[in-house]
Amino acid sequence: MRLIVIQKHRLIRVSIAIILVLILLLTVLLYCNKHLETGSLPTTTKVIVIDPGHGGYDPGRPGFSGKDEKDINLAISLYLREYLEQSGSIVIMIREKDISLYEDDGSGRRKKTIDMAKRKDIIKKNEPHALVSIHVNSFYQSRYHGAQTFYSLDNEESKQLATIIQEELIRVLGNDNKRQPQGKDDIFIIKGLDIPTVLIECGFLSNPQEEQKLNDPQYQQKVAWSIYVGLQRYFITSFQE
Repeated sequence: MRLIVIQKHRLIRVSIAIILVLILLLTVLLYCNKHLETGSLPTTTKVIVIDPGHGGYDPGRPGFSGKDEKDINLAISLYLREYLEQSGSIVIMIREKDISLYEDDGSGRRKKTIDMAKRKDIIKKNEPHALVSIHVNSFYQSRYHGAQTFYSLDNEESKQLATIIQEELIRVLGNDNKRQPQGKDDIFIIKGLDIPTVLIECGFLSNPQEEQKLNDPQYQQKVAWSIYVGLQRYFITSFQE
């Protein structure tokens, strides 16, 4: 009888201990959930313009065994938008589908000029905190590979943003990428703006292995994640300064 009583007491103590642990876990989960809801990230409330390069009549770099550049640009951009919006960012998309921004039936060159001018107008009108232009590269030699960022030489903040995103592209994607950010003074979409801007060539369609990756939705998500983390790091740095 005494043994049975002792076992009952032990069972009660164990049951109470389990209940207390469950209550503690529930409290922690509720706290974490509230913290996530009320907390914020560096890009929260920031206005970010995403420019998926090319579109519509303009395919960009042609795909050899998969999609053209314009389609890959858009896919990566949409993933990036999703990440940013989940963090409370206000995202402005230059395009959300396969379109160009021209209105007449002029020559290809005139269409391109109108398209680029309209993109620039959208950027200026929305007064964003940053601009990210998404592209994919190509070259006549297939051995070249690796994502690379480009920034305008007239903006020091753009260099900082490009440098941080390049670091994340290398860290997340790997691929033995030794490319470094490159300053340019002839990229219309990112020059002449008083905000940090970056153009990202997300890889080479002319490299068969990299083209295969760029057509893979999971890899596209990794590219978008690299850019997303780079933006978070940049705004942490700029806030501290």
